[in-house]
Amino acid sequence: MDKLKTLILLFTLISGQFINAQQTVTLDETVFIHSNASSFVCGETILFKIYCLKSSDKTPSTISKVGYVELVDENQKSVFKTKIALQNSTGQGDYFIPTTLKTGNYKLIGYTTWMLNKKISDYFQIDLTIVNPFKSETKNEAEIKATSVTTNSPIVNSEVISNNVSNTNSNIKIRIPKKTFSTREFVDLKIETANSLFEDGNYSLSVRKTDNISTKKQASATEFSSSSKEINVLNIQNPTSTLYLPEARGGIISGKITAKNNTDNVNDKFIGLSLPGKSFTFEISQTDAAGNFVFYIKDTYYTSNITVQLIDEKAENYTLKLNNDPEINYSGLTFPAPVNLSYSLKESILERSISAQIENAYFHKKVDNLSKVPTLEPFYSPLAKTYVLDDYTRFKTLKETAIEVVTDIFIRQKDGKNYLHVNDPSVFPQLPEPALVLIDGLYLENQNDLMNYPMKNVFKVDIIIGRYYVGSKPFNGLISFTTFDKNFTSTQTGSSIVKTDILSPKPKKIYNKIEYNNQVDNSRIPDYRNQLFWIPDLKLNESNNNSFYTSDISGNFEIRLEGFTKNGTPVSISEFIEVKDTSLN
Repeated sequence: MDKLKTLILLFTLISGQFINAQQTVTLDETVFIHSNASSFVCGETILFKIYCLKSSDKTPSTISKVGYVELVDENQKSVFKTKIALQNSTGQGDYFIPTTLKTGNYKLIGYTTWMLNKKISDYFQIDLTIVNPFKSETKNEAEIKATSVTTNSPIVNSEVISNNVSNTNSNIKIRIPKKTFSTREFVDLKIETANSLFEDGNYSLSVRKTDNISTKKQASATEFSSSSKEINVLNIQNPTSTLYLPEARGGIISGKITAKNNTDNVNDKFIGLSLPGKSFTFEISQTDAAGNFVFYIKDTYYTSNITVQLIDEKAENYTLKLNNDPEINYSGLTFPAPVNLSYSLKESILERSISAQIENAYFHKKVDNLSKVPTLEPFYSPLAKTYVLDDYTRFKTLKETAIEVVTDIFIRQKDGKNYLHVNDPSVFPQLPEPALVLIDGLYLENQNDLMNYPMKNVFKVDIIIGRYYVGSKPFNGLISFTTFDKNFTSTQTGSSIVKTDILSPKPKKIYNKIEYNNQVDNSRIPDYRNQLFWIPDLKLNESNNNSFYTSDISGNFEIRLEGFTKNGTPVSISEFIEVKDTSLN
């Protein structure tokens, strides 16, 4: 019922990033993040998985389809922000730590837009320590860090708790043939369960070398679940109250139009949103009485450039602006005392920095792969009639191509602008309204840009004859051009059109697995991985997918599994192995 109330709010109350209403809504959503470590040096990579859960029972939350992860420094400034598409209530990401970051304490923050209605202390937080060995500290900074008190206590939403992670579990077991391995040795790791309820859960696994930098250890899934948090009830009684909408159908893009002369009507105006690219979409929204509009992007598009424009013959009389992403006030965050980077840690930090530099130098040999992003069919598929221009004699210009090849379209001029129309043989005379014209998914109000565009760049033309609706906006047919490179850019500008970049999700990665099936494999390439293995989508009871090889680095390594079953049971298991360099014997 709570979810139904949320959906009713989402579909019936229209505004940008906020709504005015008198409602009571239960906010039963939170996130948990599993990071591969809590201390890093510049040149290493933060790996993380985000779980979107119900606050009440920690089962998967199906409300939000988008999550956010930010890295915030001690000055309460965000230095990194990423948008993550949630699939099955989970998502993954990473962040390569540049040398521009200073040595200090940071927080990895996780939330959804629905959680923006909560206090900052209710966002998920992980305390991280980042060391930059390439930047010297001032005398005062060094003195402060040398005398500060450190702690190994973990933190969940500013609550200090214990950090006991069991290496046994009655339902899930980590099985390894032994506890000590040599460098570049195969580790036959098996994660097994006999309980079907646990087999279908969501899990992530990290195998990383332990370090001696004193930091607040990140909370396990078990500790996170045991830290009780009250479920927020949003009572919107004040008409000026702000309620952030959940991204229940995907990303939200909103804005507002204003009339330049303050007399023109801003109500019920059509706004077009183009997300061009290999997989593209075009959507239309209508403004409310105040000129506000909102788009809900259902599918996941990995393009960052968008074009939003007013569709109106008198568009030049209006100004269109997009709403900025909500700004989070991080002034309420509390950071632990500065890290004690004593002289005794110098050698350890130096070794990690050298290892990171070597790994980055051979990055081209060990690069991660992007998972194949599915190509989404155009929104008008499969209704269109397609002309693949290579199947015909090619002509240089659009005018010639329309006359000789794509005979369903014709060109008209009005007020110095060119408009494309679709010839509908069932209608006479032809309707005066132009067609919906797209090129690589980009909407063109007028088609002047196409008149001199070389047709040799166009792969195909899709045509729909007859009345065509996008939302409630009718068009006299549809004409969609697709170029070979799918990178067409328009020269059209004006106050009623906005071209900008947005924060877009990144495609998933398939993290590289180094293999030494025989001694000559990569024998001349150094292997200085501190992170031996990271799998954000762990599957239990799979024999070979969870195995890995050790690197050239010796020491103690932690195998750590985190996750939740579908019924909300947390799982936190850790095991340790030792890697010895047998070449020194």
